[in-house]
Amino acid sequence: MKVLVVDDEPLARDRLIRLLADMDSVNNVKSAANGIECLEKLSTFQADVVLLDIRMPGENGLQVAEQINQLITPPAIIFCTAYDEYALEAFRVKAQNYLVKPVSRVALSKALENSGQVTRAHISTLNHQAEVDAISVHNGREKELVPLAEVFYFRADQKYVSMFCERGERIMDDSLKAFEERFPDSLVRVHRNTLVFRPRIERLHRDNEGGYWVTLKDVPEPISVSRRHAKDIKKLF
Repeated sequence: MKVLVVDDEPLARDRLIRLLADMDSVNNVKSAANGIECLEKLSTFQADVVLLDIRMPGENGLQVAEQINQLITPPAIIFCTAYDEYALEAFRVKAQNYLVKPVSRVALSKALENSGQVTRAHISTLNHQAEVDAISVHNGREKELVPLAEVFYFRADQKYVSMFCERGERIMDDSLKAFEERFPDSLVRVHRNTLVFRPRIERLHRDNEGGYWVTLKDVPEPISVSRRHAKDIKKLF
């Protein structure tokens, strides 16, 4: 993996470079001190991932990310910043992750691993969309940004809501109703405790006892559909 570290603070830049040096998955690291230098480096250095600061002299990291996304084969972008209030904006410029300084080795390693699961072709496809819907997941000081397209379904269990996605299971702070209202065109309720990502639905079937089930793409087990919501699911077909 080739990584470009972009940060105007030499100490922060050097720290990330040291963390990357200990990772077997990273074999080439370069650095830049600002947005202009970042774009210049990317013209000759085919980075797989850019670790990008947000507050920098001149163009900030969000503005630089917009320009990176205009490249024919843009690298994945992981923001590394001392500020946590830019997570939503980071999502809108298609960031793959959002880490709050000081970045730990474990958090950085996981972020790089997740970015490697997103192919350049996938990122290029996302660049043609007017806006990428995404969900921010809190994990201590860190924020993980999960594109809605990676979600399988949400399930409520007593006090918690779990999101099942391509990256595994994540515990969410918001309610099912909040997600349903935020993404009315993408999420559909199949049960009082379950929302599914509509584009994942492949099949609706009925078992021998009269119960309804939906099969989702890339989900091995079928999802139960209540009789109350079965009519709405049928309309999707």
